Amino acid sequence: NRGPPGDLFVCLDVEEPSDIKRDGINLYSTVSISYIEAILGTVQKVRTVEGSSELRIPPGTQPGDVLVLAKQGVPSLNRPSIRGDHLFTVKVSIPKRISGREKELLEELASLKNGGFARAPVKPKPVHKENGSRAAPEVPDQPDDGEGDWLKKLSDFAGSIVNGASKWLKDNL
Repeated sequence: NRGPPGDLFVCLDVEEPSDIKRDGINLYSTVSISYIEAILGTVQKVRTVEGSSELRIPPGTQPGDVLVLAKQGVPSLNRPSIRGDHLFTVKVSIPKRISGREKELLEELASLKNGGFARAPVKPKPVHKENGSRAAPEVPDQPDDGEGDWLKKLSDFAGSIVNGASKWLKDNL
């Protein structure tokens, strides 16, 4: 009504997503993947302020690794051409229960990777010669039922080899 011009005040209420945290111009989130995805790598859809985006998770990703979507953060107030990053902390989900078939496959994978690490060998028994001296024990080819402390069994085996070698040295040198 032809009054003097005034000021217009606009109040904005910005809703912060609960799964995205802000620190300056950088954004932080967590992404959960399975242990198989961590081993083999995957592409995961993630939520960003621009909408949905794809995050490439490389093979061999470890729990706690931080992956970056460059320039997907918040623009700088003083220089809008500069933008922060969106950083994702990887959380690897390890199942508490697995099926019998999954267990078999994991044990097979472990034996391929570590030459039989999944199942400890049976504690070797010393072989006695006719004169009563002890020879180095033979390691059986068949794994046991997987119970027991494999590290103790391994150290017992190593100790028996050392004892056999020192006996041989004393006898032959």
